[in-house]
Amino acid sequence: MLRHAVTCAMRRLATPSGSGVRAFAGHDARWRAAFSSEGKDDEDGKAEGDLPSGVETAGDTAAEATDSMDTSAESGEDDWELPSTSEDPETDAGAVGDVPASSGLTGATFESIELSSKTPGGTDVRMVAVRPLVLADESLMEKEGWLYDMSEQGHTIHDNPNIRNAHLSDRTKTKMYMMHLKDPSTWGVPQLAEQYRVRQQRVMAILALKKIQQVHLNAQKQTFPHLEAAWEELHGSEDRGTGEKHVRIVPELPKFQVVHADTTQEELDLILPKFVSSEDRAEKEERVLVRQFKDALAYNMKETAPSLNRTGRLRRPPSRPIGGWGLMVVPMVESNSKKTHARAKREGWTVQADAPFVAYPDGTKREINDDEKVMFA
Repeated sequence: MLRHAVTCAMRRLATPSGSGVRAFAGHDARWRAAFSSEGKDDEDGKAEGDLPSGVETAGDTAAEATDSMDTSAESGEDDWELPSTSEDPETDAGAVGDVPASSGLTGATFESIELSSKTPGGTDVRMVAVRPLVLADESLMEKEGWLYDMSEQGHTIHDNPNIRNAHLSDRTKTKMYMMHLKDPSTWGVPQLAEQYRVRQQRVMAILALKKIQQVHLNAQKQTFPHLEAAWEELHGSEDRGTGEKHVRIVPELPKFQVVHADTTQEELDLILPKFVSSEDRAEKEERVLVRQFKDALAYNMKETAPSLNRTGRLRRPPSRPIGGWGLMVVPMVESNSKKTHARAKREGWTVQADAPFVAYPDGTKREINDDEKVMFA
């Protein structure tokens, strides 16, 4: 399904402007230039304005695809131990993929960098990171949009350094995944977030997506690396974040407390509520947000409750089992009012519903299993 959608999108974007199909509805000059089909075709069937001058096409560099460099084996040490910088030495370039240069799709030429790692169990893992050969032009990047800065940093849509956190390069993401595979205890999620100066939620999402990519590579499925290169070419890429963090901005009003004039400072500390700064509140909320994101990601990746059905029942209804469906029954209390709780407290009993269970059409029932308990967590 994904391959079909990408193929249709590429075919639509490569359609000439005279065919009546609008190639792109955005306002970015680079997008319009990248997906335009203007210019006369030469004898080889290539458009004049498809690629910048001096850049090799996918056909010219296809022979170099097999020469993608293993940086860890070449240098004798792990190149991905620490975050890279924009001054990293260039590696051997090789175009990967079968995207024709005449399609007008950016990212058709890029270099591939092979990174390898060994898990604690002894399994060798190899992945290829991509980086476009055409650098992004900041003057052509789209500046339209809106931004409301509540952190008192003075950021605007034209000056928003925090957007760099969402533009980490594919090489950086692959390094993070390899570092985590090699030594999960040393390079866990908190350590990677601190090293690359991004939030833990972003690190967890990157590791999960790279894990899916590795599964697709092991199954020899197509991963469309040229699309990643096109994104970096259009929007730019960064090797490290800007130190993003959760910010909590809440209006605060003064609180007054009438005390005796001779009250000492020690007594005031006991009477007055403890002051909690916005930074401390943000750190406390961030711990809750990280835990919620981790639980939701584990459920979506089927690391928790793998037996539960996650497909939509409307578009893909499962077949009816023999004898009928079992129903999840959640008992409720007769009354949950304050009067009922007060009465229960006086009489020494508690207002508590029975445990959920699964009921079958034949009248039998069973307790819920560990996977089903996740729905009540």
